[in-house]
Amino acid sequence: MALTVTQLISDVAREVQDETHVRWTRPELLDYFNAAQRTFAEQRPDQLVQELDLSIAGWRHELAPNIHTLMDITNNGNTARKRITKTDLWVLDATVPGWRAQAPQREVLHFMHDIRSPREVLFYPPAVAGTVVRSVVQLAIADLTDESQDASIPERWMDALRHFVLFRAWSKDAEYGGNEELAASHLMLFNQILGVQSKAANEMAPAM
Repeated sequence: MALTVTQLISDVAREVQDETHVRWTRPELLDYFNAAQRTFAEQRPDQLVQELDLSIAGWRHELAPNIHTLMDITNNGNTARKRITKTDLWVLDATVPGWRAQAPQREVLHFMHDIRSPREVLFYPPAVAGTVVRSVVQLAIADLTDESQDASIPERWMDALRHFVLFRAWSKDAEYGGNEELAASHLMLFNQILGVQSKAANEMAPAM
């Protein structure tokens, strides 16, 4: 069974011997969990990459708030699934003046994406409303406001996040005997799990 945020918080409370939440309240532990998710996203952004269908209209598309980074637009989402290639805006402006005013089509040929406008994606030719394209994106991390909500991190990493929450919990009373060492040990385990997994992923990656 997948470890839920509620279960994780309860596990942490039990480990710090505060199941009645006198020293560490559940909202406080949820704040620590949100910090764990953000730290995970910084260290292992590759684990937040997934394919996503985008419904577009016209020549300009604004990325949804749940998307942190656009990595690629791969193909049309219709039956033919023709490849969509990346081009430069200046090239298209020079070779097809007035392309923005062209009649919308049901298939896209090219996309343009500039890191100076990271939330904006341009498409050629302009698309009929409801046209679907396949994208590869890094998802954004959303802070949870309630422990009943689902984590943004893949379930297999929840134990690593538990160690980070324990690191933050023990750090609150680091001046007391042994707590500083406990905090440091859980942070080490968090980094170790992420580092070991990252090394294994790199070793299995095909040579380019």
